[in-house]
Amino acid sequence: MSTSMPDASPADPRPPHTPGPAPHRPSWLLCLTVVLACLAATASGWGLTRLATNQPLPDPAGSAALANPFALTDEGPENARGAVRAAADLVDAASSFHITFTLSDGGAVPVGAAAVMGSTVPVSLTAPDVGHGHAIYDDEAEPAFEHYVDEADGEEVYRYEMDGRYMMTARSALPGLVVLESPSAADRYLCSRSFASARLREVLNTSSDLELAGWEQVGLTWPGMKAGHAAYRYTGTFTAMRADFDEGTNTLRAVEDAEFELWIDLRGYPRRFDYSSPDGHTERYEYHGFGMP
Repeated sequence: MSTSMPDASPADPRPPHTPGPAPHRPSWLLCLTVVLACLAATASGWGLTRLATNQPLPDPAGSAALANPFALTDEGPENARGAVRAAADLVDAASSFHITFTLSDGGAVPVGAAAVMGSTVPVSLTAPDVGHGHAIYDDEAEPAFEHYVDEADGEEVYRYEMDGRYMMTARSALPGLVVLESPSAADRYLCSRSFASARLREVLNTSSDLELAGWEQVGLTWPGMKAGHAAYRYTGTFTAMRADFDEGTNTLRAVEDAEFELWIDLRGYPRRFDYSSPDGHTERYEYHGFGMP
């Protein structure tokens, strides 16, 4: 039995030629209208692409967006507490995020972790790097949350959240992956996705002098991930929870009278958070991207 399909094509696929009226040439006004419509669609596409790819926003000078960029607050950026609360809620609702951080002692925060990571970005010699790392969350990944710290003494600590359970391991202090069956407050702080909004919540809960200090172009300086964002800057003092890793155990202690600076972009997302404690310890968090829920 033959499996070939029968040939049903016409002998000559070209239709017979019949004379018709001359083609109509569109008017110049119609052409101009079409061109302008195409340009408008292209510009709109650029804007959507920038949002989807998390590209930096333009300098806000003279922008109408400065009037009220935050959809989740009633009074705009001047309502500092409302803006920080909205930013924390956005972080908690994100389906994914990527945060990098640097921990330092002795003064100003260094630029990223350039000395450790071999970057050519200059680092302040007055602020020795005591640790750097990242926090990554993806609700479709397993584990969903990873918190990694590379300490200056060579210790590396990995913390995870997976299916509601907390786990951790360390290069030298722990024998392998440890499931934290009875997690402490420090375990929950460091091993869960709520780590991403913890600093913002601490500001909301403990700062009495939180205020809008102005707007500016804030730079994210982590090596390989440089970017700039138009953002509002908030300042004040708060009680920071200082997390650490000591002999295989997560620890947490309160540090009062820490000074902070927080930058929130025009979409309401945090972009950078710096704080310094009275004893000279400093931390910088840079927020590189958020997935929409």
